[in-house]
Amino acid sequence: MDATYSVAWIDCLAKGKNLGRSLVTLGEHAAPRDLPKRARHSPLQFLRKTRLTIPFDFPSFVLNKYFVQAFNALYFWLGALKPHTALVNWESYFYPLDRIQHWNKIYGRKGFAQFQCVIPLDRSLEGMSALLNAISDSGSGSFLAVLKRFGEQSKGLSFPMSGYTLALDFPISDKTLALMTDLDAITMAHGGRFYLAKDSRMSAETFNATEPRREAFLQFVSDTEGERIFSSEQAKRLGL
Repeated sequence: MDATYSVAWIDCLAKGKNLGRSLVTLGEHAAPRDLPKRARHSPLQFLRKTRLTIPFDFPSFVLNKYFVQAFNALYFWLGALKPHTALVNWESYFYPLDRIQHWNKIYGRKGFAQFQCVIPLDRSLEGMSALLNAISDSGSGSFLAVLKRFGEQSKGLSFPMSGYTLALDFPISDKTLALMTDLDAITMAHGGRFYLAKDSRMSAETFNATEPRREAFLQFVSDTEGERIFSSEQAKRLGL
């Protein structure tokens, strides 16, 4: 698929022939002639749609396997009914969750942990299949699961590389934390790496095994800071 932008929602609990069942959305920039006449003088403006609000923390049992399976089946069915081509504003394409205020309350009072990895292009089919099989087998499907294609980028400790990235959100529990450790191992086995901006539980051993740029980064920090000025809980956990 040759498109400027591409993103896919994935049903993480689908199995067998439905493994990886997805809704793929491709995007291109609209030209002024593609817009309604009333919008051509201010093409970057858009009418704000009604925003939904989650008013309270959901009980922990809500995001169980059966609820997520039912939601995913309905979401996939509704997605298949949408027009194949449509003009949409940039906010709804790039930031769909912004329409739901306090969406984090869906995960309950314990909150959620995020997992996002990228796997090199030549190993992405095998690696993504292994990740999806592990998630499906565990029965702990992510309520939000997004797949994107990355191009080349390798500056400092930047996350992207040429390949596919999978972003997941799991409600906090012993089961999902164990699953994410398994996903770490699958990512490592396929030459991938992790998005530090979403990390809250990766081990230093995992980070060191997947990040060959670590020493160069530490040298850069030493050269520019001298005596360390800034730090964080994540930096302490990962030895940065």
